[in-house]
Amino acid sequence: MNVETTIKKIINSIFDSFEKGDITTLESHMHRDVSVWDVFTPELITGENNLHDFHHKDQNQKIKRGKLIIDIEEPLISVQKDSSLALYYLNFSYQEPNALSGRVRVTDVFIQENNVWKIFHHHEGMVPEKMHNLE
Repeated sequence: MNVETTIKKIINSIFDSFEKGDITTLESHMHRDVSVWDVFTPELITGENNLHDFHHKDQNQKIKRGKLIIDIEEPLISVQKDSSLALYYLNFSYQEPNALSGRVRVTDVFIQENNVWKIFHHHEGMVPEKMHNLE
């Protein structure tokens, strides 16, 4: 399997695991020194312990919102030896009782250690609904 295919499978597995509430599988794709900028969390999340606490809180907020639908667009992947960069859009929609939807820009930095690709940094940011003309 080539690197691009591997990276795409990891990205899909992460969000499938999030939807299912499978924190163990989700975190199996993260490097032990991972850092995360989450779209709904103001502070930087760093390291395995903080990530694990964050994922439990994130699952609780997901359950309170309602059914979640996620659509991941085709990532743009760049590979350089033992690192890789994946850029993609994610569309999400929480159903009632606390509906919320949006479009997110995601950047994942992967590193390869012992022939295994892991996410070293995950960065999410909401796409603005309207771009303002500055002319």
